[in-house]
Amino acid sequence: MASRAAAVKESAERRTRSLQQVRLVSFPVAVRRRFKRIEGSHLALVIAANAFIAVIPLLILGYAFLEAFNPDRSIGNVLVERFHLSGATAQTVLDTFSTAKAGKSVALSIGLISLVITGIDIASTVGIAYARSFEMTPLAGWRRLARGWIWLIALLAMTAISLTLRYWAASRPWWFGAALAPLAFAMTLRFYWVTPRLVLDLPFGWRALLPGAILSALLAAGLNTLSTFVLANWFGWYGHAYGAFGVALSLMAWLSILSMFWVFIASAQGVYWERRADAADVLALEQVDADRTSGPDDA
Repeated sequence: MASRAAAVKESAERRTRSLQQVRLVSFPVAVRRRFKRIEGSHLALVIAANAFIAVIPLLILGYAFLEAFNPDRSIGNVLVERFHLSGATAQTVLDTFSTAKAGKSVALSIGLISLVITGIDIASTVGIAYARSFEMTPLAGWRRLARGWIWLIALLAMTAISLTLRYWAASRPWWFGAALAPLAFAMTLRFYWVTPRLVLDLPFGWRALLPGAILSALLAAGLNTLSTFVLANWFGWYGHAYGAFGVALSLMAWLSILSMFWVFIASAQGVYWERRADAADVLALEQVDADRTSGPDDA
């Protein structure tokens, strides 16, 4: 009996090794292992919690400015139209958010204060995720904070523009959204293409990071499409059960998924670059990492 169990185990391990040699299987397996090794779930949790505190109030504030503090509009209108909500679900979402005019002072104070307090953690955690994924030492001191803040501002700008484009597309013919799709994809591609070099100050050129950025942009497009269906249902389920608190829970749950995705993308870009890098790029990366480790801390 024991010999049969050992034979079955050996056969399973052999089959696993055979599957992992197939490129379409080996890459996801390698990314999953990298994600686990860099403690991706913990990093994503830190990013999600801080993003919920800092990003949501800033989006509310940004929308208020966009609407010129309209007393009859709120970001709830954007969510209702973006996710095609109706009935009691739509009313719950509308009741959750104050109008642009009423929420002016609250959003301004909370948004700016929370950004200062939690933005540092978001910027630092994203840098750590990419550093671990590319297996190098993170930037230290003011350079890490400065580059992290630039990344966060770029993320907020991309999110705001993306929401605005979808908001416009929701009330226009289908061809309008189709025309904007390449613009949205190009913006997402540029963001993921720039991110590794921005948060790590990598020594090699842009071309080496392009394949990973294309993969990231395609996955992000799929996630955005999925959000249309998932969040609409979550708003209905959570909102019906818990009211405004349920809407907040839905946003927090979705931010957790997004944060998990960002750290997963960092792992994927690190693995993808590692598999395609030439000897010169690897040597340059190791030299930069050695200099960064042995150099004085500029914190």
